[in-house]
Amino acid sequence: MKVRDCFKRLVGVSVLAGLLGACSTSGIEAIGTPDDDKVKKHLLIHNDALAKKITISDMRSREVGGLLEVSLTLRNLTSSDKAVAYRFSWFDADEFEVEAGSDGWTPVNLHGAQSTAVHGVAPNGTVKNYRLNVKGQ
Repeated sequence: MKVRDCFKRLVGVSVLAGLLGACSTSGIEAIGTPDDDKVKKHLLIHNDALAKKITISDMRSREVGGLLEVSLTLRNLTSSDKAVAYRFSWFDADEFEVEAGSDGWTPVNLHGAQSTAVHGVAPNGTVKNYRLNVKGQ
């Protein structure tokens, strides 16, 4: 095998590895505790670094007038302020998203070690599940 061929393969592998790495950061599930699957199911943080600094410390839900209402407490795990934005994604019983993208992002400032409650009401009665999306500002 020629040196030129080896170089081409090395460049190809490097490019492929870079592309795969870029794809893996589009949204990661943050964890409250390593074993807390409930938190992983309901929180999606769209930033690797932020995922280690924000979690849900409390989750509540109820049905009001046939609509799912949820209240979650976002907690800043660090001592520094975090400017974030959130929005809810709503899912039916078959885990299909309902009215995707209809909610805008809501900004919130989390001061160091602060917790804040966020609330949401499903857009219609077919909603059975939810996810809170969080991104850095």
